Amino acid sequence: MPKPRLLVTLPDAQSTCRARRLLESQVPGCEVLEEPRDCSQAALCRWLQELPPQQLGEVQALLSEAVQVLEHSRQAFKSAQLAALRKTLAKALEGLSEPSQSGKNLL
Repeated sequence: MPKPRLLVTLPDAQSTCRARRLLESQVPGCEVLEEPRDCSQAALCRWLQELPPQQLGEVQALLSEAVQVLEHSRQAFKSAQLAALRKTLAKALEGLSEPSQSGKNLL
C-alpha cells in the first residue's frame, strides 16, 4: 500500500507542528508536508505541477459553471453544505484567476 502524504498549511508554525504530531500519531507512516516541494514524490506528482494554459482555462470554466449552478440553486436548496461548497469553489476560481497563481494547483 502506498505511503499516505498530507499537505498541511496553517497560519503559524506552532499550529503546523501540533497538526504534524497529531497526524503522525494517528496515521503511522504518514508523510506530513508543510510545502508541496517537501514531498518525496513531488517530481512525479501531477497535482504539484503547473497546469498547461488550455487545461487552466478548462478548469476555470468548470469551476465557474459549478459556482453558477450552486448560486442559482441557493433558494431551492437551502443547504449549509452546498453554500460552503459554493464558497470554496468560488475561492478556488478566484485563486486561479490571480496572476501570481495562474497555472498553479491550489491543492
